[in-house]
Amino acid sequence: MSSKNKAPSTPEARAEKLANKQMLRKVFTGTFLKAFAVCLAILLVCSIVYIAFINPNQIEFQMADTTNAASGAVVPNNGGTSTDTGAGDSTAEPLPTVTELTASSSQAEILSYFNDAINKVKSGNCTITQNSEVNSQAGGIEGNLPSSITGLADELISSNMGAKSASELPAPASTEADKNAMFPVENESWSSKLTASDISSATVSVADGVYTITINVLPDEASAETAHGVGHMGQAFSVVTPDTITANAGGAAGIISNVQTGHSDGRITVTVDAATGNVLTANYYFVWTLSLTALGFVDVSIPFGLEKDFSIAWN
Repeated sequence: MSSKNKAPSTPEARAEKLANKQMLRKVFTGTFLKAFAVCLAILLVCSIVYIAFINPNQIEFQMADTTNAASGAVVPNNGGTSTDTGAGDSTAEPLPTVTELTASSSQAEILSYFNDAINKVKSGNCTITQNSEVNSQAGGIEGNLPSSITGLADELISSNMGAKSASELPAPASTEADKNAMFPVENESWSSKLTASDISSATVSVADGVYTITINVLPDEASAETAHGVGHMGQAFSVVTPDTITANAGGAAGIISNVQTGHSDGRITVTVDAATGNVLTANYYFVWTLSLTALGFVDVSIPFGLEKDFSIAWN
């Protein structure tokens, strides 16, 4: 139809055309914003999973130092040096000197013996083998994510849980440097600075010349100051530090802030040869919580379980 024959525009036609445009704009805007929000939430979830698990499992271990920090080098999940504040609570009553245990030993006596035995491992003439490492989701996601995205997050996190394969575990460590790097507290020359004020219980059983000692450590709330030698858990566990999370974030570092980590349910079980005081096996378990703000408005907190098992062969 030529312009000469085009039907004249009426007020009714113009109003209908405007209404159609407004409806399409409204539908497009609503759909776009919803899709954009979903994409951001998925990016957030993927970033959290990457930060917490994927990247640390794919990189080669290297000691954290100021050079690495300055260059943005990625370090392992539980690696990194920290500020050593010394033994736990300086006001705690000194532990007794103990050379042997019985079923009736007090908590203070058991803890004292444990400290002496576990701190010999790194400096002693022995080889440490890490038998296993198991990651688990220790609870539900908390925060202001949409419920649909929370379900996706659960699936992503679940797919990255479980035991490491044998090839992913570190090689047996026999030198003091390698033992310091591998054995809790990682990258420190010591394994325990626990005091009586850091634990909720200490028990021992005796059988066939072997002590089985279990130490339960008090929890620490999520903090941006988490570090080795700080709080309760930091006195004996390779706690996950916020700076390690940030270092592992890579490109996601730009969308996260207010990174905090907390630790709870700390349990250490060791077997010790009663005749020599040498630790034979050591099992560490704790729950660590990653809390952060992403994209400036999404607050997320996720608890993870981490268990590591070691055997120690003395020469």
